[in-house]
Formats: sequence, structure tokens, C-alpha cells
Amino acid sequence: MPNLLRPVALATVALLSACGARQTPPATEPVATTAAAPSAAAPTPPTLRLPKDVRPKGYTVELTLDPKASAFQGVAEIGLDVSKPTTVVWLHGKNLTVKQATLTQGGTPREATVHKSEAGDFLGFSVKEPLTLGTAKLRIVYEGVASEKETDGAFRVNEGGDWYVFTQFEPIEARRVFPCFDEPEFKVPWQFTFHVPAGNVAVTNTPQLGEEARPDGGRTYRFGRTQPLPSYLIAFGVGPFDFLEAADSGQKKVKTRIITPRGRTVEGTYAAKVTPEILAALEAYFGIPYAYEKLDVIAVPLLGGAMEHPGLVTFNSGLILSKPEEDSIGRQRAFADTQVHELGHQWFGNLVTLAWWDDLWLNESFASWVTPRIIESWQPTWDAPVERVQDRSRSLDSDSLLSARRIRQPIDSANDIHNAFDGITYGKGSAVLTMTEEWLGREVFRKGIQRYMKKHAHGNATAKDFLDALSAEAGQDVTGVLGTFLDQGGAPLVTATLECGAGQPKVVLTQQRYLRLGSKAPQPQTWKVPVCVKYAVGSKDAKACTVLEGERAEVALTEAKTCPAWVFPNAEGAGFFRIQLAGEAAKKLTKTGMAKLSRAERVALLGDVRALALAGALPASEALALVERAAQDPDRAIVESTMEMLDLVSLRLLPESRHADRARFLRETYGPRARELGFAPRKGESEDTRLLRPRVIRLAGRDGADPKLVAEAKGLADKWLVNPAAVDPEMVDAVLSIAAAHGDATFQQKLLTAVRAEKERSRRGEMIFALSGFTDPELVKQNLGLVFEKGMDPRETVWMAFAASQHVKTQGVAFDFVTKNYDKLVGDSPDALLPQDAAGRLSFVGRSFCGEEQRKALADFFTPRAEKAPGGPRTLAQVLESVDQCVALKAAQAQSVESFLDGRVTHPQPKLQKTR
Repeated sequence: MPNLLRPVALATVALLSACGARQTPPATEPVATTAAAPSAAAPTPPTLRLPKDVRPKGYTVELTLDPKASAFQGVAEIGLDVSKPTTVVWLHGKNLTVKQATLTQGGTPREATVHKSEAGDFLGFSVKEPLTLGTAKLRIVYEGVASEKETDGAFRVNEGGDWYVFTQFEPIEARRVFPCFDEPEFKVPWQFTFHVPAGNVAVTNTPQLGEEARPDGGRTYRFGRTQPLPSYLIAFGVGPFDFLEAADSGQKKVKTRIITPRGRTVEGTYAAKVTPEILAALEAYFGIPYAYEKLDVIAVPLLGGAMEHPGLVTFNSGLILSKPEEDSIGRQRAFADTQVHELGHQWFGNLVTLAWWDDLWLNESFASWVTPRIIESWQPTWDAPVERVQDRSRSLDSDSLLSARRIRQPIDSANDIHNAFDGITYGKGSAVLTMTEEWLGREVFRKGIQRYMKKHAHGNATAKDFLDALSAEAGQDVTGVLGTFLDQGGAPLVTATLECGAGQPKVVLTQQRYLRLGSKAPQPQTWKVPVCVKYAVGSKDAKACTVLEGERAEVALTEAKTCPAWVFPNAEGAGFFRIQLAGEAAKKLTKTGMAKLSRAERVALLGDVRALALAGALPASEALALVERAAQDPDRAIVESTMEMLDLVSLRLLPESRHADRARFLRETYGPRARELGFAPRKGESEDTRLLRPRVIRLAGRDGADPKLVAEAKGLADKWLVNPAAVDPEMVDAVLSIAAAHGDATFQQKLLTAVRAEKERSRRGEMIFALSGFTDPELVKQNLGLVFEKGMDPRETVWMAFAASQHVKTQGVAFDFVTKNYDKLVGDSPDALLPQDAAGRLSFVGRSFCGEEQRKALADFFTPRAEKAPGGPRTLAQVLESVDQCVALKAAQAQSVESFLDGRVTHPQPKLQKTR
């Protein structure tokens, strides 16, 4: 389940989609009407995992839901397999009111006494006489709540004046909707019946078997039994949906539909077109047909990203839907990338399911890895191999924190489950798989996956199961190499030295943990690192590979008769490590080798140059000089990679007196291209040009303060408020962000008036995005008042605080807003705007701090609160370490950055080459 909305919103998307055990005070807990045993005799509840003496065999669930009402009623019948005599059956259940519970064995029904754990996550059902070995059945009548402030469990959304109910259960939120064995190991069939009011439709994982009228005028929908599924993969929706038929998908020609809110099917046209194509490409790779009976893809307002439920894939509505006249290449590619990920899960996670959350990488790392693998053949012009290297570099950034998780992190608490859905599991895991694939060979790797899938289909599996299958196909034990990346944090810095003495030329490799300034390794670390050195042999290239197992290794360049003109020790950027070229190797690559590198290798090198500067191993001035040159490259991927390096000249590192010099650098470096491209697409230009335009114009206009771009953006923004067609859809965000960053109170008031009146969620979201871009502290304070304004949805507006925290002028305003209103946002009161599960992510508001006093304020406020917040301790540790890194970087490199700005000579820029 990726989170793929606007980058500035990622912290809040994670915040709002964070799943966890909400601590509700005992006084407000729903209580069972079935009499409970005296507390002294109450059985001891589990703490994290359920006991294994009773396991589910299958569920039959009947739900009565009205999207206009928060309460719903349920009847759950659970077939049980009892392997050990017991008087109590423990399930997960949260915020549910049990009305009646009956345990039946041997045809004899017995009323069960209900026990609720203090934490609110467990329900116990006990009987006086023990259940014996064999089968049994538990029937539970209960009530639950569909929330209006959460996006987990069952939640309600008003869209276009209609009410809808949607679900999001991963990882541990199914327990909010029905009592169940809410762990991935318990993978069994489910069958659903829904009773809904007239005018509503119900959808779930399986095809509809029947529909009938109810005496009250409503409808009853009955659905087929699922294949074995864990609770987190169950999903349903209720509301006045419309359906857009797509072509039947896959080898089995399963029925495929795009499900939308009422009246919006035309907005799903692109999704309907590409979904069957993507499924066909995945089937061809796996050699295994899609396993499920239908493929519905449903648009869900406010959902953070997408989720892979078999038969009912859910998508954030802004990601899947767009009016044809407002659509953009960027949105289409974002949807397609995400759809490959979600449909990849139909094999990784759905067909074969992790046994426990410590192996979440078996789901998310693989789905992330398979995305560029499919895209590169399905849409070869989309640059998937290069984008894979860009993603790798971002993952290496995440892994530079000592507080970062391992890919395969032990799960000892609910906090660990919440923290598992991060850039390490998705990004690092994907990059390590790519490295392994290139080391073993793509076909060997593919056959290993197919072996693993076929052996464990419709069951559960562990890391060992995958490693065994891969080792069997590879003819060697791959555990040693993969294990060093799965089971320890961090990544190597590989230093390469070229030696050309009397004998064979060789490259000497050494390794240590890569760390940024401000982080100190507690002890030495090494990895077993597959390294492929690319080098020059005359006018051609050659490659020599090895596994760097200790601190040092040598690679003989066997095809070189003389000392090669250059070497590059990370062919195609496939290795998950940073590189540093020492001595002559660095000089040779700079002199003659740069032009010989592939595009992916150049992107990898730029990322590593940035990393060396952040580690203090390279003066920031040298890295920024490379930015200045590479930014003139005609290749979109290279230009975008230079933008990733601009944190080396962040406002956080500079005194206010130098902010204008930074703006001048950005304006002169990116402005000529931005002005040449202009705000409007031109007939016949490439998709790469259309993708680059908004990024380079936003940078030169918003951060570079290019007067021509700022003036034009302001004029276009005013026109857009009156008529959305006045701005090309691909340029709306760029126009609004520039206008807001340089906007005044007049423009702010226009936006506030418009956002309060706007009924369409997507357009309202664009206005909120614009409001989040203001950099005047007083205006930002006023904007944040929308979070508490009646009639506004805090699930839409709260991320303005996180946007404000990104800018040095407004980060204090954002921090004050969150800290002063903490209890109003995530307190224990039912009136709190956000779910308490969100509390663990609120410390992100201080992630852009870069001072000792700011760090102290951040730690003082959030440390006691993080201890009580789901996922809070690790999140806070990472935020504080990021601040430490910034403080150290500022101390070490600020002078170098200022020297670079001083040494620049303003001169006319050369005419740019045509952009790819």
C-alpha cells in the first residue's frame, strides 16, 4: 500500500493513514451487554499476538450499514478449530459493543461471557465447560462505528452531497469492524451479506451472488465466498456508486470495473484502459494467472494512496480519477505506477501472504521492485530504469539514519507494526532486490520467484521460504548476501581505488557504513556486497564483478591491457551502496568517463556526490558546482537529479542575509530553461518536456523568485480562481505554489473565500495546496485556522501545518500550532479532530529544524507524548536524528556553501539544448 500523493503531503498522508491501537479511556469504552465475569476471575488477555490453541476456519459476516449514520450492526459467525482444550477464545476487537455471543460445539450452544482487555484490542469469549479438541462455532452479535475523522477501519465520507462508507484494514484495523483473528497468519475464507438503505450499493472482494428488496425499502446484497484471505485484505464499500466497465482482464478474462462516486465514471477512463494491460503484463512475468474472481478498482476520497485487496483494489480518488479536460501525464503515470504496485500484490501478499509483520518486505519490497520491472517493458519510454535509480538514492537517504529500521525488523509491539510501513520496507527492500536480481541474473531471479509462488500459493510464507526458493534456482546459498541487508540497518560506503602497477590493472574495494554528519556509528559494520565495476577497454566498456565480503576486496580488470581511462564501481546503479572514488579513479572519471556512463549511472553518481557532501567527505562547493553544470543537461532525469542535490544549499544552512544569493543561484541556474519552456505546453513536444516544465518553473519561480515567472504565475492564479481552464492541468500546482510563495493578503483572501465555497473535493484540494504554500508567517497563522473551522474537513486541511513546517520562515508557526493545539488535534476527547493513532506522526512538524534550541523544544514537547502514541518513539528518534544531521551539516559545510555563492560569476547562460 503506497502513499503517493504530493510530496509535501506525505507526512500527513502517513499521519492520517497510520494504523494503530487507539487508547480509549475505560470510561468511554463500549461495554458488552452479555454479563462479564467478576474481574478477579477474568482470564488474562494476550498482549500482542493471539494464542494458537484456537484458529479460525472461516467467517460468515452480515452487516447492516447506512452511510448517513455512524453506527452499524453486525453478526459474525466464525468456524473454529480447537487444538487444545480451553474455556476462553480470544479474538481481536476494538471499539465494538458485543450484544450477544454464543459458542457452539457438538450441536450444543452455550452463552459466552465477554471479556475486554484494558488496551481495547482483545475480546475474550469464555464458557464454563472447556471446549474440547475439534471444531466449534462462535456467533457474535455486535455494533460498531464508522468514523468521520479517520481513514482506517470503516470510515464515512460525504462526496458530492452523498454519503459513502469505505474501509482500510491494513495492518490491524479489521478489528474495528468485526471481531476476528486480526493477524496475517490466519488466512481463511470469508463470506459477506450487506443490508443497506434504498439508493445504495454494496461491493466487496467477491462477485455478487444475489440482490433482494428488504421490507424497509432497502436492499440486501449477498456475495460469494472468498478464497483464503487474512483479515487485512478484506474490503467493502457502501454508497450510490456508479460503474465503468473495462475490458475483461487476464488469462481467465475476469470482469473488470472502475467504481466511482455517483456521476463520475468518465473520470475513470484512463484507469479502465490500462488496468487490463497491466494485469496481462504481470501474468506474463509470473507465469501464474490472476487468482481471483473479479477485479474491481474503487475510488476512495481521503484514502492515503492505494490498497491491494483482491477483487476490490482501493485508490485515493485524486490518484485514479480525473476529468479528461483536467488530466495530466503526471497523474496518469502516477496512477499506472501505483496500479502496477497494487496488482503486483495480487501475487506478493495476496496469493502468498506474509506469516507475520516482520516479513512485510515480502509484500511491499517486492511490489515496489516489480513496478519498474513491468513498466520498462510495458511503457519503455517512461524511463523506469532511471527512476528506479532515483528511488534507490532516496532509500539510501532513509537508511542513513541510525534510527532507521531494518528491512526485516523484529515485531515486539504494536509500535513496530506501525513503523514497518516506511521507506525502508518499500524503497530499500526494492533496491536490495534489484541488486540481488542483477547479481544472480534476471532469469534466475524470475524462476526463483515463480518457484516460491507455486509452492506457497494461497498460504503464508516467511523470508526463509523465499530465500530457499531463490537459492534452489541460483544453485548457491543467497542467504549470506541478502541476509546482511535484510537483518541489519544502514548501507555501505564502498570506496574504490584504481591500481595500475606492473601487473594486471585492478580496483581495490573497501567498505564501511555510510553515515551523514551528525550520526555516529556505535560499532563497525560490513555487508556481503555484490559489486560490478564498469571500466573502459579502448573505445568499449567491460564489466568485472565480485562480492565484497569483508572490509577489503580486489577486482581484476581482466579485459584491460593497460590502465583503463576510467572506472565506475556500480554498473547501472544497481548496487545498494554509496560509492566514493579515490585518487586517480576520481580524476579519470571526471576527465573522460562521465560521458561514457549510462543515464542510470549518471543519476546514481549525482546521488552519491550529494551523499558524500552530506557526510562531509566532499566540500559542498564542489557538489554545487556540479549541480550548476549538470542542470544545463538536455536530459530530464539529469536535471531532476540536480534538484535532489539542492538541500546542500538549503535555506536552513544559510543566514537570512544570504537567502537572496541562494535565490539568485537558483534563478540563474534553472530560470533560462524555465522561461524558455513557459507555462503552456506546445504542440509536438515530448512527454519528458511536459513532465520537466512544472518542476523547473516551480523551482525558478517559487524558490528562485524569477520576476517574469512570478508575475505570470500570479496573473494565471487569479484567472484560475475564476476559470480552471485558464491554466493547463499540468501547471496548476506550479502556478499556485509560485503565486502563494510570493502572495499577499489579497490573494490569500481570494483563496480563503474560494475554498470555503468549493464543493468539489479535487478543486478544493488544489486550493488548500495553494494556501499551504504561503511563506508570510502571519498569513500562515490565519490559514491554519481552517483546520478548526466548522464545515472544513480536518483530514484535508491539517497537512497545511506540515507544509508550513518545511520553510524556515514558517516552521516556527507550524510547530507552535501543533504544540498549542495538540490535545484538540489528537487528545483523548471524542471531540479531538484526528484519530489518536495520528499522534505518533505529529513530531514530523519539527523535521526541518536545524538548531540546538529548536531540537530541545522538539524533544521536550514530544518525548513524553511519543511514548503514548502508536509508532511514536521511533518516529521521534528519526526526526531528532534528522535535526542532528542538519546541525552538523550546517557547522561543517555552511562556509563552503557561502564560498560557492560568493565565487559564482553571473554571466549569460548558454542556449539550452532541446529537452528530452
